[in-house]
Amino acid sequence: MPENIDIDTENKNASVENTDIQVENADSELAALSSWEQRMLERSLDTARVQALARSGEFVHAALALLEEEESVEFTVQDVVQRSGGSLRRFYQLFSSKDDLVLALFEELITQLVEHFPASDQAGAPPLVRLEISARTLWDFIRGQDAPPAKTVRTLAILHNQLAATRPEGLRLAWDPLRQHFSAIIADGVADGSVRSDIEVEELSDLFFDVSLAAHIFALGRVGSTHARFNGLWGFCQGALRPPPE
Repeated sequence: MPENIDIDTENKNASVENTDIQVENADSELAALSSWEQRMLERSLDTARVQALARSGEFVHAALALLEEEESVEFTVQDVVQRSGGSLRRFYQLFSSKDDLVLALFEELITQLVEHFPASDQAGAPPLVRLEISARTLWDFIRGQDAPPAKTVRTLAILHNQLAATRPEGLRLAWDPLRQHFSAIIADGVADGSVRSDIEVEELSDLFFDVSLAAHIFALGRVGSTHARFNGLWGFCQGALRPPPE
């Protein structure tokens, strides 16, 4: 009898360990999702997580399609629901409002931008070279040769300003993929000595992000924001990032 008890105890312990591993894996997968995807899952029961994420993604992608077609965020929730093929009830189970959807839309655009940075940005180039490639890619998206039409650019600027007023904390989180991308490169620069180490990496990354982002956002509504102007911006940032003279 004692042997059976020991076996049962071992089985229960193994079961608990497996459950802990499953929970850790689930938490890891959740952490890998973007902020808007995590918000959708947090509103859903565990047993419906996958379905909830798929349905919320359908609404976001429908909104993206409408943005591309209309070059505006003036579409209604009903427009998004009809384009997605979902239901109004399901929409409001996943999103608290249209602002919530617009925030997810903005975050999806930022995530896609980071995912499409040139491969050379991830290669063995020096950190400051990689950082310039990333910053220039963002600039080219806004004002470069492949920039979207002026109406779309204005819409993105309005969208950013709208979220800054109504969802500032959400907007900050929406920029996190880009902020973290810059921060990782700057940390590499501090490690190899090409970037100053007298300022904490996190603070230095925030300073670079804030200055760069302010210039990029300003460029959204500036007709003369050309490559030459980016060169001036990068020269300023590069000088600030390099180690100070001894």
